[in-house]
Formats: sequence, structure tokens, C-alpha cells
Amino acid sequence: MMIKYGENVKIRFHYADWRGKLLVKALCDLFNDVANVQTKELGFDVPTLNAQGLTWMLHRLRIQVSRMPAQGEEVVVETWPSGIDRLFALRDFRISAKDGKTLVEASSAWMVIDMARRRPMRLPACVTEVVKRCEDVSPMVSFRLDVKRMPQDGYENSREFVATYDNIDFNKHVTQATYVRWLTNALPFEFLKTHVIREIEVVYEHEILPDTTIYAESHAEKAGGEIVIYHRLQNGQHDKTHCQARSVWEKIGDE
Repeated sequence: MMIKYGENVKIRFHYADWRGKLLVKALCDLFNDVANVQTKELGFDVPTLNAQGLTWMLHRLRIQVSRMPAQGEEVVVETWPSGIDRLFALRDFRISAKDGKTLVEASSAWMVIDMARRRPMRLPACVTEVVKRCEDVSPMVSFRLDVKRMPQDGYENSREFVATYDNIDFNKHVTQATYVRWLTNALPFEFLKTHVIREIEVVYEHEILPDTTIYAESHAEKAGGEIVIYHRLQNGQHDKTHCQARSVWEKIGDE
């Protein structure tokens, strides 16, 4: 049985880029908004876990984009639990147009973390009991990124960011949406001006704490009519990788 929650959302001006299309960072924020509401309804939201010395942390996210919603467009944003994989609680998201057509779909894998030790824990009963009711539900989007096969060098683009106050969430570290913002904002404007994102998969490896200097690096390859970009976020000393990602882009005009 699918346990679904959804909201009608209008794409506001500040959600969109200069072309009037939903920003990827804003897309992740919308996902978080509906997930926060449903986890509260189901009894395993952040405040409930915090009372037990636990919290949620995102480990993996894969998004597929058919068409980015446009500024002023009214869409439906939905989420639901989609299974358990070892220590990970799986959660799916979908954004649909008013006519019901799917615009964006995503799957994610979350860990429950011991706040004092910053270590993953077994999923608590309040989570597993709910997800048991969803045994016939499976993730819409399969995870594919193997970080062991990511390029080790050849990252030709690099941009520096600093984890400032407005990047920090309830866990007192950088939000998962900010990771995605840095990954995409590190790409040259001339590229972003002429391409649209079709897919991104992110593997979150280490949290980023306030005031940390981060370098967002990327390496692009052509794959048929698409551009595949490999990304990573590293610390200022370049001895710790905080996340790795792969995105797929098409030239504007192919939407």
C-alpha cells in the first residue's frame, strides 16, 4: 500500500532561474518541504527523532527531469515511503503538471544518525513499522552511480564556496539542497545558459560544517547528444570528498 502525501504548489518567482525555470536547489527544497510534513504525520519527523538523540541524514538522491516546472505554473508535489534497504529508508518524490503528466521524479535513501556519535543506526521501529505497510512499493528511480568508478582526476572546472549561516540546517551542517546548488552553480554560466538538466544523482559522503571552505569541481564528457558531468565537493585541503555526483544535460531546444 502506498502512503502518499501531496501539496499543490505554485512556482514562485524566487524559485526560478533567469529563464523562468525551477532551480534544482529549489526543487530539492520542495522535496524536503513535503517530506517534512509527511514524516510528522507518520511519527518519525526530525523533532521526534531528536528527542531520542537521533536525526535524519540524506545519503543518496537521484532525480530525473522530463520538464522543469515554469515560473507561475501550478504543480502537485508528492512523496511517499518506498522501502527499506539495509540501514536506509527509501523515499520517492514526484512533481506533476495540472494535467497529471509527470514532470520530475526522484528516489532517495536516508539514514538515521546518532547525533552524539554522528554514526548511522538501525532504523527505529517507528520507521520500520510504517514502511512494512508499503511492502508492495518499490523506488521509481534506480540508483546507478558507483562512486568507485568516478574519475579520480581531470576535473577542469573548480569554484570556491563557503558554508555560511544561511546554508545550515537543523543538524547544524550544510543542507543537502545546498550541496546540489554548489554542484550546479560551479558550472560555467555560458554552459548553463544553453543547457537543461535531465538527471542528477548525488552521493552524500561527509557532512559540511559551518564556515568550511569547499571546492566544487567538475569534469564533462560528451555521450551521444548529451553532456555527462561528473562532480565532487572537496574541502580546502583537497583531502576529503564530501559528495560525488553525476548529472546529464541537453542543449536548450531539446525540451
